[in-house]
Amino acid sequence: MPLVLPLLAGVFAANTVLVNAQIPLYKSFVGKQFTDGFFFYTDRDPANGVVNYVSQSTAESDGLVSWTDSTFKMAADSTKDSESGKGRNSVRLVSREEFGDGVYIFDVNHMPVGCGTWPAAWTTTTKDWPYAGEIDVIEGANANSNTSISNLVSLGLLSPDSRLASASGSSLPGNTTYSGQNAISLHTAPNCPLADRTADSMTGTPGNGDCSGTSEGNIGCGVTIPGKSFGGEFNQNGGGIYAMYRDLRNTSSVQAWFWPRDVTPPAEVLNSTATSVNPSTWGTPTASFKFKYGGCGGQFHRHVIVLNIDFCGDYAEATYTSSGCPGSCEAFVKYNPRAFTEAFFEFRSVRVYGSSWAPATLARPTLSIAFGLLALFSFLLLS
Repeated sequence: MPLVLPLLAGVFAANTVLVNAQIPLYKSFVGKQFTDGFFFYTDRDPANGVVNYVSQSTAESDGLVSWTDSTFKMAADSTKDSESGKGRNSVRLVSREEFGDGVYIFDVNHMPVGCGTWPAAWTTTTKDWPYAGEIDVIEGANANSNTSISNLVSLGLLSPDSRLASASGSSLPGNTTYSGQNAISLHTAPNCPLADRTADSMTGTPGNGDCSGTSEGNIGCGVTIPGKSFGGEFNQNGGGIYAMYRDLRNTSSVQAWFWPRDVTPPAEVLNSTATSVNPSTWGTPTASFKFKYGGCGGQFHRHVIVLNIDFCGDYAEATYTSSGCPGSCEAFVKYNPRAFTEAFFEFRSVRVYGSSWAPATLARPTLSIAFGLLALFSFLLLS
């Protein structure tokens, strides 16, 4: 029996077929609902950033969070130098509830830009990382815009003839070297490679196929998103919508879509009050991840949603100089507050559909699964 069960598990992972079905709304965050559904993380930054995550009371009194009936804004401080021994004041929100398989939609008007910035919207386990998984939906570092670069020049922090400044004007944000491109990525236990991907399986550009969070500097397995997916381009275009479909229990896969604001998404994606969604009707995903081994998806726990604005740290520090940014990342972030007037997120909504340990959609067994069950029952009867 110990040999039969793993084989059968592999049959399920390889042959599960998704049903074309609506996935019901589970949770929605709009406006002030963000402060109700998320808590303000104030511990030390686990990514070693030059940042000081503040409490809700401090964030509200300092104007780092604000909301209307239809938007929520979270920002880093842009008014004063960092306090001695601390990084720049900023906000990191963590959902009070954990979520499982389902569809996660992030409707964003504006994302943080500026040298040293490292904004992210992601889901992660609260224990046993990386074995229980992490999914980065929005992440990038040191992205800029025409405005942020012009601001650096006017503040005397950047030479007008520097590589970064000379790329501004008409070439920015069209120049994605400085505007940035989003990378959607997974971080997992060791020995969880992705299955081979064909060119027509996604519109993004796949990178590393090893998702292990313990190897290759914890870069995970990522897909670079084309177009106005991040930074100055994203903001100048009025933002956009990211949707991530986590279907690990059912198909050992994660898929994601991106619609820039000048592209019309499906009505159920655009409508923040939609009561259900059906990702099987959304066309080719922007990013697609399917594990080679079915057991890898089964290791993922329920996740919290994290929204944060970090500085420097493991990622932005490593790419700071190559991004054309001036001086050292730490000194720049600590002592140049006016360089961070654009370091803010503005969300229209964050919504979760489905969200359970069980598959978010029903599954129809294929013929090979029926034969697998028959083999198992025969084995049990004969043993």
